[in-house]
Amino acid sequence: MKKSATWVSVAVAAALLAGCGGTDEPATSASSDNPLNAMLPESVRSAGRLNVGNSPVYPPMSYLPEGTEDREKRQGFDVDLARAIGEKLGVTVTFVTQEYEQYIPSLATGRIDLVQSAMQDLESRRDTVDFVDYYTTGPQLFTRADRAGQFPTEADVCGHKVAVDSGDTGYRAALTEFNTRVCAAAGKPPVQELTTNGTADALLQLQQGRADVSIRGAESIRYVTKEQEPGKYALIGKPIAEIPVGIGVSKKQTQLRDAVAAALKALIEDGTYAKIGEKWGLSDILRPAVTVNGQPAA
Repeated sequence: MKKSATWVSVAVAAALLAGCGGTDEPATSASSDNPLNAMLPESVRSAGRLNVGNSPVYPPMSYLPEGTEDREKRQGFDVDLARAIGEKLGVTVTFVTQEYEQYIPSLATGRIDLVQSAMQDLESRRDTVDFVDYYTTGPQLFTRADRAGQFPTEADVCGHKVAVDSGDTGYRAALTEFNTRVCAAAGKPPVQELTTNGTADALLQLQQGRADVSIRGAESIRYVTKEQEPGKYALIGKPIAEIPVGIGVSKKQTQLRDAVAAALKALIEDGTYAKIGEKWGLSDILRPAVTVNGQPAA
């Protein structure tokens, strides 16, 4: 696996991508021969295409290779799995990049059909979005490698400043639960949240000492510490929670949701899902069966 650009470079790419709502060239070839194709809504079948919201700024799920800003060259677990789902359904996959906050409104308006961009399946989002869950994330605490000795256990984080992105709703909820389960139980003060604007800002606060610790998805920070910037950061304990991550579908598009779930089930059964997970070093976070909104699929 090739190393990607640094987090700062990724953030620059994000700034270039955000707000312009770009659409990529098709990622797969459409086919009407696939039996799962009949499960799709007529509008998708006739178009022969799924518009998938995806931001290539979160390695190893979706990111741009080092030295390029060409969105057509995005790579990662999300990218490979979205293309595989498209192949199972017999339609072309076209990636659409927007600001992250636009994805759910875009589902509601039909601007995109799906969101596959490491979106957490949270109860607060299920009023308008159904999630076909496809892996499990864990909010992972970490610090600079030169400060690892200050945090031998999770409880040592209590009372310290933790950089967390304002948009990371699930991780902020996990920190609230952490304060009760770990800090209060140990008679220690709660963590102090330092709100940041994205990953690059969080790492900058950490590097400059304004934050003591930060929190990211285990799948991402493991990649950073092993592939991108080895030796620069150190993990603290194990992930503090488990959160399902799902392919987002509009609540009004139950037929599309069920077709995507069936395609993912087929990929699990034929081994493709496992192979993609193994390729990106994510075998341990794959889900054993398809769930929708955290519940077994019908």
